[in-house]
Amino acid sequence: MNSSALVITFLTCALLAITEGVPHLQPRCLCTKTTAQEFSEDRIVKLEIFPPGPHCKDTEVIATVKFQREFKVCLNPDNIWVQNILKKKTTTP
Repeated sequence: MNSSALVITFLTCALLAITEGVPHLQPRCLCTKTTAQEFSEDRIVKLEIFPPGPHCKDTEVIATVKFQREFKVCLNPDNIWVQNILKKKTTTP
């Protein structure tokens, strides 16, 4: 085997060994858009709050809302009604 083929094989193996252990994270926001629709507090089954971090620069609020079925919507944390619901949900045991 000539030396250039050996070097190429070695470099390929080294590259595969390095990239094998790297996790494939896709840092991105969960919410691409938020709804302006106001929901009744009793319709909100669950609230999830994701603070800013390496995945997204914004605070994200995802509500599970129940009408005929449950679905998830992204809420704008800057809206007053969302802030009021967050205060009630976080202070209520």
